[in-house]
Amino acid sequence: MREPYGADCYFTDEMRYGTRTHCKKRWTVQGDRPVCPVKLGYDWAYLYVALCPFSGDVFAMLFTHLDKACFNEFLKGLAAHLEGRGVQGKTLLVGDGATAHTSQDWGAHPAVDWLRQPTACPELNPVERFFQELRRHTGKLFHTLEEIEDKIVDLVNEYIGQPEKVSSLTLYPYIKHPV
Repeated sequence: MREPYGADCYFTDEMRYGTRTHCKKRWTVQGDRPVCPVKLGYDWAYLYVALCPFSGDVFAMLFTHLDKACFNEFLKGLAAHLEGRGVQGKTLLVGDGATAHTSQDWGAHPAVDWLRQPTACPELNPVERFFQELRRHTGKLFHTLEEIEDKIVDLVNEYIGQPEKVSSLTLYPYIKHPV
């Protein structure tokens, strides 16, 4: 995988986030009920991410839902991002078999080659490790979607400013040393 693309190999995935209450078990004196913040209802949206484990480059966009049209807009944004970074030639984009990905007309994106990961193997996608880090910092009650979006934007910008940290999280041995 590394020979033809090298540092121009990006992995992509989406993370749903929202305002749902995160309830945890709490210890209290017998007979007392634990008090914790609760928000009834659930608003959600999606964070789309493409990252390069070799360079630590991260491109992200927020969308209201996950479908072919949103993913197509994300691909256009990614193409502009790569052009702005001076990436020449084709870029390999690796992702799962979500309908939004597999229903794409990949001929409409000439600068991107698509490689689908095996089914039911999220542990192979380094973006999942990136999402795990984001979720560590968003495990609290958010009253509005804007609150959590502001937090996510701050976190993503923090990682964009630290490409070496992104690489250390996502450059799995099977990517670094392909068979």
